[in-house]
Amino acid sequence: MRRLFGDRRRGRGRPPQRRAARARGGARRAAARRLRSGRIGAGVLALAIAAGALLSERVVPVPRLRHVEVLGATRLGDAEIAAAAGVARGDAFGEVHAAQVAERLAAHGWVRAARAARLPSGTLVLAIAEREPRAVLAGAEPRAVDAEGRPFAPVALAAFPELPRLVPADAVAPGEPSAALAAAVALAERLAGLGLPPAAAIEIAAAGDPEGQSLRLRGLAPRFVLGRDAEPALARLKAFVAAAPPEALLAATVDLRFQDQAVLRPPPPGGAAQAADPRGFADPSTARGAG
Repeated sequence: MRRLFGDRRRGRGRPPQRRAARARGGARRAAARRLRSGRIGAGVLALAIAAGALLSERVVPVPRLRHVEVLGATRLGDAEIAAAAGVARGDAFGEVHAAQVAERLAAHGWVRAARAARLPSGTLVLAIAEREPRAVLAGAEPRAVDAEGRPFAPVALAAFPELPRLVPADAVAPGEPSAALAAAVALAERLAGLGLPPAAAIEIAAAGDPEGQSLRLRGLAPRFVLGRDAEPALARLKAFVAAAPPEALLAATVDLRFQDQAVLRPPPPGGAAQAADPRGFADPSTARGAG
């Protein structure tokens, strides 16, 4: 009893600042204990997740594949994805290997990247990132083309009518990225920022041909020849479309490769080519050919 009272007297005798400091120190020690326990808990949880993923590959909790969960797919149907993955409900779960499934999925033309994971409940999760079509490679067997210029998958002749048709003079390998097709896709996507109509088609001349890229715009008759370096010709194209009289926009071809000039060719049977200033439309001239 005497000791208890003595402890109380000693506590009352301490300055308030000392008591507050001691209280703060106790709070910090408690917070540190909580932080350590929280870190330990998070570490245990991470280890448990990793162990569960590892066990799902080594231990077969259920004998058969019960469910396939697909994430991220919008264009591919479940049946097509299952066929590409090579799995189906009822398959022996122990023979379903996530890495092999992801590899088979990634080989599908529409799939840019794929991941697969097995869950101990008998579920196979497939996460898919699809390729985005930016154009259509024209020809007997049309193919969707992505931003890298890769003709990645066959499509119907009338598929994606809002996308430009790419018409290369040189052969393009299916499934392989093409610098020429990628440049054409980038050109088509520049037009909206210039206030021009969208591209209906882009023709790509053979290697070494000075015509380079030729552009057809929706709602306009001419084929606009831009050359091998299309950037300078785009400004001339914008000025020409803004200032050209209606009869000029009925020409078969408008060659924009020449500085401050547009060379017009009428529809066949045509006469001599016309050269015109895209702003003022000079008198017809044959001083420059289409080259």
